[in-house]
Amino acid sequence: MDAFLYPVLAVGYLALFVWSFRSFRESFFWGTSWVLFLILTLVYDKAILSLGIFFGGSDLFEMLSLIRNLLRVLLVPTLAYVSLDVLRRIRVEWSEYFVVQALYHIYTFCLTVLGVLMNILWVEFVPQKINGVIQYLPQETNFPLVTMLIFIPLFVSGYLVWQKVRWPILLFGVLLSIVGGTVSFFLVQPGIGAVFEFLLMGSIVLTEQMLKPEDYQENT
Repeated sequence: MDAFLYPVLAVGYLALFVWSFRSFRESFFWGTSWVLFLILTLVYDKAILSLGIFFGGSDLFEMLSLIRNLLRVLLVPTLAYVSLDVLRRIRVEWSEYFVVQALYHIYTFCLTVLGVLMNILWVEFVPQKINGVIQYLPQETNFPLVTMLIFIPLFVSGYLVWQKVRWPILLFGVLLSIVGGTVSFFLVQPGIGAVFEFLLMGSIVLTEQMLKPEDYQENT
C-alpha cells in the first residue's frame, strides 16, 4: 500500500504547492513563505520515498535519504512560526507582544536543535523495508517527540481561529493528525501517518487562503 501512497502524495504535494504559490507570494506574512518551503520539502520527501521502491539500498539513495531527514528536521519546526502568523492575522492582541514573539522564535529554535540531536546526530540510520518501501530510518525507533511538540502551537492557533472567525478546518486538521500520527507510530504504518500529514498541510493551506490579508480585511 505504501508503494502506491508515496507517489500519489508526492503529486498531491506538488499540486498543493502550485495551487498555493500565486496567492502565498502576494502575502506580506513570513509564515506563508515557510509553508511553501515546507510543502516543497514534503514533495522531495515523498519523491525520495517513492524511489525507495526501486532504488533502495544504494549509496545514492542513502545520501538522498539523509538529505530528506535533514530537511524535515530543519523545516518542520517552522510550523511554530506559522502558528504565530496565524494568530497575528486574526488579530489576537497578545500575539503582537514582543515577549510572545520572542518565545515563539525560541520555541522554534529549541525544536530545531532537539530535532537535529534526536533525529540526526544521536541516531544511526539503517535501511529498513516497511510495506515494500526501503527507507533509511534510525536503528532504534524513538517516539516523534518534536512532531508532537509542534502540535501545541498549531492547536492553540487552530482553536483561536475557530473561536474568532468560525473556521474549524485548521483545528480539525491538527486533531486528525495527532490521532493518525499516534496510531501510525504504534502500528508501524508510516504510510498512514503520511496521509494524515498531508491532511494537516492541506488544512494549513486552506486556512492561509481564508486568511489572505485582503480577504480578511474585507470581512472586518
